[in-house]
Amino acid sequence: MLFMKHDRLASAIKKLPKTSGVYIFKRNKIPLYVGKATNLKSRVSSYPKSTDTRIKKMLEEANRIDFEQTESDIKALILESQYIKRWQPKFNVAMRDDKQYLSVAFTKEEYPRIYLTHQSRSRNLSVSAVTNPQVTLRGKTRKMSELDAEYIGPFTDSTALKSTLNSLRRLFPYCTCKQNHHVRCLNAHIGKCLGFCCLKDPVNARLELYKENIKAIKGILNGNKATVIKELKKEMVALAKDHRFEDAIALRSKIGNIERIFQNAQIIKRQQEHFHALVEIQKVLKLKNIPNRIEGYDISNIQGVHATGAMIAFIEGRPDKNEYRKFKIRQNFSSKNQGGQVYTKKTADSPRGASAKLGDTGMLREVLTRRLNHPEWPYPDLIIVDGGKGQLNAIQAVLKEAKQDISTIGLTKNDKHFGDYVVYHVDQTYKIIKLTRLPPAVRNLILDVDAEAHRFAIGYYRKLHTRSITS
Repeated sequence: MLFMKHDRLASAIKKLPKTSGVYIFKRNKIPLYVGKATNLKSRVSSYPKSTDTRIKKMLEEANRIDFEQTESDIKALILESQYIKRWQPKFNVAMRDDKQYLSVAFTKEEYPRIYLTHQSRSRNLSVSAVTNPQVTLRGKTRKMSELDAEYIGPFTDSTALKSTLNSLRRLFPYCTCKQNHHVRCLNAHIGKCLGFCCLKDPVNARLELYKENIKAIKGILNGNKATVIKELKKEMVALAKDHRFEDAIALRSKIGNIERIFQNAQIIKRQQEHFHALVEIQKVLKLKNIPNRIEGYDISNIQGVHATGAMIAFIEGRPDKNEYRKFKIRQNFSSKNQGGQVYTKKTADSPRGASAKLGDTGMLREVLTRRLNHPEWPYPDLIIVDGGKGQLNAIQAVLKEAKQDISTIGLTKNDKHFGDYVVYHVDQTYKIIKLTRLPPAVRNLILDVDAEAHRFAIGYYRKLHTRSITS
């Protein structure tokens, strides 16, 4: 929250972060203008240089500027839309360009269609279909604007909005057909449409899935990503309990992809941060060397079936997929008896008494042992695994047997499976530090290595599981 008085805007700008987010010019508590930026400091710095009379007038009226940081440009796009709709700031209306301000329209048909529409020039930001495609329904040609619809917006960045919708459509396919027809359309063949809207007698189950897709897209564009993910996780748990493991895994992958949609806009920036984080991580965690090569490991299995291990590598802070390796678990770690039960134990040395699966620990030992049997692969400076002291003990035992001195880090998770604590080994003892206490660049590097290892392991597991049920 920054206050502005006349020519003191420059000093206020200096306090803005160089991250994505939303900024709000205000007159006391009244919002005058809302904008979004990939770099808040850089974007707002351009305002004093503007020759636009409308911007000059806005700066004369404003006496403060608030800002809100976001984790990605897409989040900033959605948050900006919510604030404009809520406050209807007068300078957003005055400076609006109809070619840029868009809303997303959801028709209220049995199979809702999604299309983009420009805003009208009215003060209340009501929507009119300037972008107004025609559709043919039951032999009658009608304009989209004639259909009853629900609107979300306005969005000021049309390119970012179209990119976001394109990403969401890959996860939640929806129909854009402009005519009724009874053969599968091209979008159905390439996975962008469920295809039932092309059929004369659609399957009810597919209709329900379609409605769920539309609901998810609405939720995300309305800024309720967390709620959408929460509902998907509940469904994932229910599928697993019903032994529909393949469907549960597919849903877990979809949840991860939603997160990545919001992260992709920050990938380049994040990788630049990773490079500078290498020196910092050495100092904070007292590592022996700067970790120019980091390897992340993850185990993926459900009750030991088709268990897989994965190794990923970050070189100088960047993922190098040429160095990734897959491992199909050879030994059976799924149980200690013939009943198939997976034994777990509470580890007193794990934060909050986290459970460590004995089977997963054994699998991790196997994967690392096999990896170290390949001296032609460069050894890492740092190993990061999902787990606590139990996993690190297993790794240390393998490294000792192989006579390798490599630093190791364990990332423990809380009940929501979010990173919680970092466990590391210093001077023959284990140290535990809250993840949130680490510098942001270090924290992001650890989380990204862990997430990439998990993604790679899940992908290999799904491939093996699919092959087993189709062969």
